Amino acid sequence: MDKATRILRDMKYARIISLIAEKLHIPSEKAMEMLYASPMFEIIDDGTADLICRSDIYLADEIIRSYVII
Repeated sequence: MDKATRILRDMKYARIISLIAEKLHIPSEKAMEMLYASPMFEIIDDGTADLICRSDIYLADEIIRSYVII
């Protein structure tokens, strides 16, 4: 992965973390832990099913939903 793509992904992850924190009223650190520990993170990061193309809100909601189900 080239540097520009990595930067864009990291910016997307930052937005997702912010959304999770805002929606759940939790600190950003906890939201970051949720993102990186979620089963979806690896799928998003490795490009499977092009989830990286989904909206930030959709991905944040799916990550939150995965914690509610577990």
